[in-house]
Amino acid sequence: MVRTLRVGLVAALVLALMVGCGEAQASEADVLISLTDEVILPGYKAAASELDEMRQTLETLCAAPSESALAEAREAWREARVTWSYTAAWGFGPLMDRRSLRQIDWFPVEPERIESMLAERPATIDEDVRNVLSSTQRGLGAIEYLLFDDAALARLSDQASPRCGYLTALGRVASSELGAVLQEWDVARDTRPPYKDFLTGRSSSSMLTSAAVAEVVRTQVFLARAIMDMKLGVVLGIRGDASDPAAYSDGPGENALEEIRAELQGMRDVYVGAGLDGSLGVSHLVAPLSSDADERMRGHFDAVLAALDAVEGSLGAAARDHPAQVQAVFDAMAELRRAINTEVVSLLGVAVGFSDTDGDSQR
Repeated sequence: MVRTLRVGLVAALVLALMVGCGEAQASEADVLISLTDEVILPGYKAAASELDEMRQTLETLCAAPSESALAEAREAWREARVTWSYTAAWGFGPLMDRRSLRQIDWFPVEPERIESMLAERPATIDEDVRNVLSSTQRGLGAIEYLLFDDAALARLSDQASPRCGYLTALGRVASSELGAVLQEWDVARDTRPPYKDFLTGRSSSSMLTSAAVAEVVRTQVFLARAIMDMKLGVVLGIRGDASDPAAYSDGPGENALEEIRAELQGMRDVYVGAGLDGSLGVSHLVAPLSSDADERMRGHFDAVLAALDAVEGSLGAAARDHPAQVQAVFDAMAELRRAINTEVVSLLGVAVGFSDTDGDSQR
């Protein structure tokens, strides 16, 4: 569950004190190894487990449609979407190489194209979802569209409809694709080391640690931009410098706030570490260069998460009924983004450039 991934304030303060008390400065390799072993791999494993649980509930629902089975599938979808959102803070490497977002979680989906496809196809198999359908007809977004339809139970109960075959194929493809991403991170293939060893310098052919740290930091820059401009800014009617023309909303599952919170928790864990004994994060590279900048970064994370916790209801409803609450999140996010874009990037000598996800879209 996502709450098990939360980093407590006490743990963050302990880490700050450890740095301030003159312990040996962590190397880039130390930080990368700690993040990979204690944040990234556990995060992917949790998300893979939740997506597989969702897949099972979709198959149970379609085998015997009922109100209770639909409720369980909807809850499993919410858990899967949130736990998956936590991993956005390290959306590089195999995820990008495989173009996995197109199979797992593309945004926006196109309901009209989904309905047109369902009207034309008597059945949908996994191969169709993976290789025939468009990105806007796949992934968690398409599953959300089918599950949270007001007439979902009646439509999924219709044995003459291809809806259930499509829904279960979507679940299998999304789950298997994330499983494949995790395998590439964690398991050697032929002569190729697992990506965790390539990233951290633990194999004979590895990325330079400075380049790996830059990859981690750049991902935080791009994710901060996406949360602020493509999500919060859109729902407030503030476009910012967003390059994605697609509007962002709660979706029928009304889960957007939890997803944003999970993304921020992932970013925070990348920065401060997993909160375990001896755990390291980007903070341990920043603090020796500027303890003030590190303290500000930690404060910005606290401020954004506190502002999120103060929002009442769903993101769409809050933007309509309590816009000042969403604006407070946006403003706190702007401070966090500024600190990453200027202080962290400058201190660590990271060149930002463009994101590998430019041209792709993730909810």
